[in-house]
Amino acid sequence: MDSKKKKPEILKELRVGQDWLLNNIKARKLSYFGHLKRHDSLEKHILEARLEGKRRKGRPTRRWTEDIKEWLQISPTEAGREAQKREVFRRRVWEATSTDMPG
Repeated sequence: MDSKKKKPEILKELRVGQDWLLNNIKARKLSYFGHLKRHDSLEKHILEARLEGKRRKGRPTRRWTEDIKEWLQISPTEAGREAQKREVFRRRVWEATSTDMPG
């Protein structure tokens, strides 16, 4: 007898929708991005840093800010400016993580 639970069974047991986990991760990541952009911290300097020299051969590694760009449909620089206006940024995060919205 197979005792492993399937994904739909687990989601039903937890009473959450199909996209709940991904939207929760998106919301937290976007909120943290907004927090970083509003405060002068070491993490902000690391996020905005540019390294000198050449990159390695092959496919470029996925950057943290690429998710921000994809989810908000704006550049990370523009998202950083919006993050200064907390309510505007919260609305943008809500729109990006709403289950009705694609992405």
